[in-house]
Amino acid sequence: MITGSRLTLRELTLEDATERYLAWLNDPELQRFTRRRSKRTTMKELRQFLETAQSSDDVFFAIVVNEHALHIGNIFLNRVDRENNNADLSIMIGDRECHGKGYAQEAMQLMCKHAFESMGLHRLYAASPNAAFNRVVEKLGWAKEGVRREDFYLEGRYLDMECWSVLRPEWMRLNSE
Repeated sequence: MITGSRLTLRELTLEDATERYLAWLNDPELQRFTRRRSKRTTMKELRQFLETAQSSDDVFFAIVVNEHALHIGNIFLNRVDRENNNADLSIMIGDRECHGKGYAQEAMQLMCKHAFESMGLHRLYAASPNAAFNRVVEKLGWAKEGVRREDFYLEGRYLDMECWSVLRPEWMRLNSE
């Protein structure tokens, strides 16, 4: 469990298999920038995912607002590569009432702290066609590595996928205050 000023990151459990969480996964607007955007998820599939997540080398955390202990989204470290000490970071703020409040930025800071200080990773990376996500990683000081041109097809057009990363020494320097 990782606790910040407004949020806590905790492991996802089977108790998180709620209708609320399932609704996020099946919300076309929330999923529009994900590779699973055209897939419907059942409660059985959600439960299977949560069971698998518990035994995975990857890191799957629920994002919880401290004030009301409300699960508002998830943050993951996917493709954790222990040989090269890197991982792919992804995040979803599922509760629309919590959009635009800085929760994604705080959750990502907490996950970076965990990845670099507790797990000993050297590099985190992410790629997204989502302008809101790209603004958050830019604010956090991540380096834009490049663009995968027209990599993501959405609503009749191809979007560029912006590629970002942050190295442990960079993150430590940015967060040394």
